[in-house]
Amino acid sequence: MSALLNPRVIEQEIARIREKESNPYSSGTKTNLFTLVIFRQEGAIPPGEPDPAETALQYMLGKRPARIITITKARRAPRTEVWVSGRCFPDKRNRGVCFEEVRIESGDDAVGLDPGAWAPLLIRDLPVFAWIPDGLGADEGTWEGALLKAAGLIDKLLVDSGRLGELSALWELRQRTAGAFLLSDFSWRRSRVLREQTARAFDPPAMRPFLASVQSVRLYGGSEFEASLFFLWLRVRLGREILVDHAAAGALAEGFRVTFKLTGAPDLDIGCTKGGCLSRGEEKGAYRFTTDGEILLEEVDTLSRDPVFVEVLAHAGRPDA
Repeated sequence: MSALLNPRVIEQEIARIREKESNPYSSGTKTNLFTLVIFRQEGAIPPGEPDPAETALQYMLGKRPARIITITKARRAPRTEVWVSGRCFPDKRNRGVCFEEVRIESGDDAVGLDPGAWAPLLIRDLPVFAWIPDGLGADEGTWEGALLKAAGLIDKLLVDSGRLGELSALWELRQRTAGAFLLSDFSWRRSRVLREQTARAFDPPAMRPFLASVQSVRLYGGSEFEASLFFLWLRVRLGREILVDHAAAGALAEGFRVTFKLTGAPDLDIGCTKGGCLSRGEEKGAYRFTTDGEILLEEVDTLSRDPVFVEVLAHAGRPDA
């Protein structure tokens, strides 16, 4: 279906498609749990490349029923158009767990950028999550303006600070939205393994005194933003500045190494691969790296605030961060 953004017509089409898609399942379909509004950038994913956002949605399909509204700013379209579709996957009781999907391509008329146009499609009395997997947009903060207008409609915003250009942009976004909604960051969630393994290494009573003697930290692995968040967390937790070095970038899921230079003691090395994590040569057991699909699923399951992330984000806006 391609049509103007008419909520009544769209709801009728959603009902028709849901009935059609759910027919194969003997126990019916599960009721939607939330609405997810995804703001995309046209051309953000090169042709032929896998789309991480779609991969994450595929992981969630069959686990949580939801309405998914995807809004894309079309580059060469005179008017806004809408497509409605649906897909279902059976759960353990053979109930169809479905996505009701509305795809809005906002044209030169900018109707799709106006929350007043798509707000009637949000399911009343259910949580609303907004997700910006591709960044805020090249056209003077395309999605930032939409977010400011929709602040009262959104319960939680999901971003990836690695797509925002610089870490301070995440803090600035938080400031401009005045805390109107919860904020979660995929880069922060991915870098959790760095925080967990660091805490584990210094947790034994014999190691805790060495926290005061940490001189510098060197990280091999992780993206620029995952490294920045890790170093900022360390500074916040230690309550002081330390020398940091992101010596090499790479996907955390492929492994990483952290070296702490200590005063009056040998260096402390932490290393993780897909097979496990090591600290001072002692086997610490296998570590399962979290995928973006798992992060997305966990984020839509809660409306709680991460106080540690809030504290670290507050420091991201400081000139010396």
